[in-house]
Amino acid sequence: MLEPLFDAELDYQPAMAPLTSQGDGALVGSGDGAVHGPKLNGKLEWTLFEQPGSTMCAMAPVARIITDDGAQIRFDGRGYGTRSSQSDPRWRVAATLYLTTGDSRYFWLDGALALWEGEFNEATGHARYAAFLQPAVPAA
Repeated sequence: MLEPLFDAELDYQPAMAPLTSQGDGALVGSGDGAVHGPKLNGKLEWTLFEQPGSTMCAMAPVARIITDDGAQIRFDGRGYGTRSSQSDPRWRVAATLYLTTGDSRYFWLDGALALWEGEFNEATGHARYAAFLQPAVPAA
């Protein structure tokens, strides 16, 4: 059973430098936002790489969360975005996230998998996502 991790509100920032220049696909852009939830709260910076398409694209986001208590958590994602037509600015998005951190307070996230789903509005540059943590498998 997936556990709620956070909700995110993200905004594209045209002048923002990318977190990295290396990614899977073409560099699309970067932005910032916030995460709020039962497991994580803080600010988020992101960079998106894509294999663009008119109504479907493969996506590879890279992000860094800086929690309210100062921890840094990184994630790399792989997913897809779809929309009903080329004229529809709303993309439905789903991705698997791989999280890493060197902060001992968040050891339970180091190497964890999560899923997020939501929507990106191409016209406004705003996205909303809900992220869910896949519980760790007990050691054998």
